Order: sequence, then C-alpha cells, then structure tokens
Amino acid sequence: MWQGVVPVATGGAAAAQAGLAASPAVGPGADAAGAKAAAAAQALSPWELILNAGPVVSFVLYLLLAASVLCWAIIVAKAIALVTARLRSRGFLKAIAESTDEERGTELAMRAGTASPHARIWLAARRETELRPPEDKDQDGPTKRLERTLAKAVDVEVTRMEGWLGLLATVGSAAPFVGLFGTVWGIMTSFMDIGAQESATLAVVAPGIAEALIATAVGLIAAIPSVIAYNAFVRRIRVWNEDLAAYAAELVNQEDARATVGSRES
Repeated sequence: MWQGVVPVATGGAAAAQAGLAASPAVGPGADAAGAKAAAAAQALSPWELILNAGPVVSFVLYLLLAASVLCWAIIVAKAIALVTARLRSRGFLKAIAESTDEERGTELAMRAGTASPHARIWLAARRETELRPPEDKDQDGPTKRLERTLAKAVDVEVTRMEGWLGLLATVGSAAPFVGLFGTVWGIMTSFMDIGAQESATLAVVAPGIAEALIATAVGLIAAIPSVIAYNAFVRRIRVWNEDLAAYAAELVNQEDARATVGSRES
C-alpha cells in the first residue's frame, strides 16, 4: 500500500522540481514581453505617431500647424493693435478736450498718428472744413457734406480693424473638416492594413486609428482659438463702430453749431 503511494509522491516531487527548474526561464520571457510592450507604447506616443504618419496625414497635420501659427500671429497682432488704439484714442480725446486751439488739435492728432482712429476722424473733419469753398452752393449744405465725409471715415476705420478677421473665421470653420479628412484617411489606411495582413489584432489597427484621431485633435486645436478670438474681436470692433459713429456725430454737431453762430453774427 505504501509502495503505491511513494511513487506518486516521488512523481509529484519530480514535477515540482521540474517546475522549479523551469521557473527561472519564465523571467527572461516576461522581461522580453515587457520590453516589447514598452516599445509598442513608445511607438504609440503622440509625437512618434506624428513623425511616423503617412504622407496624406502628415500633409494635413503640417497644414493645420501652419494655419494655427498664422492664426495665433493674427490674434496677437490684432490684440496689440486694438489695445494701442484704445490707449492712443483716450489720450487724444483727453488732450483735445483740454485744448481750445484748433492748430493745437491738429498737432495732437498728428502726434497720435495712425494708431488712433479718433484722431484720424478728427483730421478728416478738419480737412473737410479747410477745403470748403468760401461760398458753398451745395444744396445739402456743409453740415450734410461733413456728415457724409465722416461716415465714410468711420467705415474706413472699421474696415481697417476688421483686417485678417476673415482668415480667423475661415480657419475656425474649415480646420475641423480638414482634420476630419485626415481621420477618415487614417482609418481607411488601417482597414487596408487589416486586409493586407489578414489580421484584425490591436497591434495592426491601433497605430492607424491613433494617427487618425491625432489629425482630428490638431484640427480642433487650430479651430477653437480661432473661433473664440474671432467672436471676441467682432464684439470689440462693434463697440468701436458705435464709439466712432458717436464721435463723428459729435463733430458734425459742433460744426453745425459753429455754422449757426456764424450765420447769426453775419
């Protein structure tokens, strides 16, 4: 009876010894698998995917990157221009309110330069009054002509402020679709790889899908700041338009008051 048990125990001990003898071989295999997983994870990093992207997806990514850089340059330049215009206009209006000499006003307007829309409108009004003939036979009168001149000057200033905003709107609306094109192309490439390798494993599908999704992400990165900046600039320029129109109306009223006083004195 004991003789029947002993071989079993002996076989179990032999199997245990064989398992212990084979167990050291599991370590290097696990290390190799871990190294392979780490290499695969590194290959699937966003930077590696961008560098190793296909020609079409790379073209989409570089196009979106160039559009994003250009939009940020426009955003920074436009913000600086609007802030500078606000500061120069405030200084000019404060100085012109404290001055009673028109020649001094011309000097202040010229000093403000092209950075102040209010100064340019004041110069347009002064130029209109200086070029007026001694006997104005216009049936609309000098006030109406000044009003038309200043309305045109306001439109010119607003148009100048709106420069390059169309590009922000274009990038904001088109960049997501350009990124979506890169996404569709990357997914299509992934399915072609599946058909060529006759395998639908994650290692075959993941790089193409991740590359495609990066194209969509870059498109959104280019579009979102452009849309936000465009809306902010449009609101700010609308305020400028109302402010300049009110200032032009004030100049017309001042000229009308001077013309009325002059007619009474004559």
